[in-house]
Amino acid sequence: MRWSYRIARISGIDVKIHVTFLLLLAWFGWIFWQQGGGPAAAEGVGFILLLFLCVLLHEFGHALAARMYGIRTPDITLLPIGGVARLERMPDKPWQELVVAVAGPAVNIVIALALFAVVATKMTFSGLSDLERADGNLIEKLMVVNVMLVLFNAIPAFPMDGGRVLRALLAMKFSYVTATSVAARVGQVMAVLFLVAGFFGSPMLMFIGVFVFFGAQQELAYARYRAAFSNRRVAEVMQTAFVALPADMTCAEADRLVKSYDQMAFPVVDSHLRAIGMVGKHALEVHATSLVPVGQIAGGVSRISAGAPVDQLVAAFPPEPLVVVENPAGQIVGIVQNPSLG
Repeated sequence: MRWSYRIARISGIDVKIHVTFLLLLAWFGWIFWQQGGGPAAAEGVGFILLLFLCVLLHEFGHALAARMYGIRTPDITLLPIGGVARLERMPDKPWQELVVAVAGPAVNIVIALALFAVVATKMTFSGLSDLERADGNLIEKLMVVNVMLVLFNAIPAFPMDGGRVLRALLAMKFSYVTATSVAARVGQVMAVLFLVAGFFGSPMLMFIGVFVFFGAQQELAYARYRAAFSNRRVAEVMQTAFVALPADMTCAEADRLVKSYDQMAFPVVDSHLRAIGMVGKHALEVHATSLVPVGQIAGGVSRISAGAPVDQLVAAFPPEPLVVVENPAGQIVGIVQNPSLG
């Protein structure tokens, strides 16, 4: 995802934040500062960070559950609207998707119960209205937030976990596309209800309605794409005419070479034709007069086996402009460019 930056790597998963997340922190910091000055701002921002720590743990619940079925999670990105765990592919079996879907909310349930145990002796809860203020009991507010996360994700609409649970249950009886179609339509009906309710007083509900409507639409499009290409391999759709740059070529030479090609980015390869990175045209333009080897400025690269199912490409793309296709020996044999960035 563009404008996302890695801040940590945990259990083999990159943790990233989107720049808009920092804007969210600044906005809340300003609100809390107006309410009570510096101490209130520090406490309020601290609460938001703890809230998103719970969101991050929620996403790790999905990621670690997917790992049980051999599904890798390259990264988790924190956005103002929550977190996104990017799985390399969706589970193949409905019951696997069911487990992966409920694993996230299950983490929030555990957190809420643990916090409840801390405050159980008092039994005085601040209430939802305290979430908008800089005061109130921090532990109680975190407990309420985790309960809200569970309830929100239980909504049977994509892209919330409830939508995936509904699809998984339907897919146990119907085809994947049919199950997705029904779940998507249910989600879009709920999105319209959110929009109507939001029109009469809650802009946030209207925002959620738009988010749910297009999330359901995107999920349905992916399901149809997956069904259309379920029996095809990457080797059948890859681009075999492409330009790769030797790692020891200077940036100046590479910049002159790539100007006549419409390729978005260029794999950087070693002497054995194994991809060691990727570099874009803009990066080469910045180093247009440099004698530094292109291998030194190459960034990360997404790679996939030529024999992999085509539907795995969907997870391999974001945020990469292209995916390198490799043979069993790890040598580059083709590329697939991201159509959304073309």
